Amino acid sequence: MLLLDKDSDFRVDPEDCSKFHIFRNGEEFVFKCPDDFVVNTVTRACVPKGSSEDTCGYVVQPAKSTCTKTSGFVEFPDNCAKYHDCEDTSSTTREPKVKECPFPFLFDKKSQKCEHFSMVQCGSRFEPKDACEYEENQCRSAHCVPCHVRFPSCRGSTDGLIPWGGREWSPYFAVCQSGRVVFQGQCPALSDDKPTIFHPVHNVCMEMKPERLMNELI
Repeated sequence: MLLLDKDSDFRVDPEDCSKFHIFRNGEEFVFKCPDDFVVNTVTRACVPKGSSEDTCGYVVQPAKSTCTKTSGFVEFPDNCAKYHDCEDTSSTTREPKVKECPFPFLFDKKSQKCEHFSMVQCGSRFEPKDACEYEENQCRSAHCVPCHVRFPSCRGSTDGLIPWGGREWSPYFAVCQSGRVVFQGQCPALSDDKPTIFHPVHNVCMEMKPERLMNELI
């Protein structure tokens, strides 16, 4: 369940991960997730406590900026893909707005820019690796195709070609590097327009022969 869109002023309670604060029109509203659920700081959704989506360990204090008069951008303490834009402040909290690098980039403290993930040291900041751990890829409407359907995941996979999870025995595949998807696509058709699939065991594109597939699936 998505709690609110990314343009709202949102804070997870630093003392209780099941609570979150929304600031609108100069007012603060406090909400609480259902029992045994906590707020995921990346997706802004209530998720099962103790699950792989539980980011409670990263909520140690309010995400206040350290902007100075000479600052342009400052790292966000809770998430390595986010940063404070010191020149763009919220009309309600007067705090610098939190912005996000595009997947799979991360924010580098030294260069104060979004850089390729291989060039960034996140330290204690949460390091998102899946496309669906970036807010820009979360659904904002009821008719949105779920993120996990639109994007493959390399979580738990080795580097190289892998089948697109949930689309096995189809033309779709992904390329992994350091736990991240660096390319996603589908096998091209053969010169004679014969359909192809990405074989989920051999990890190669091959001609789709129904009789052969039936033998492998049995």
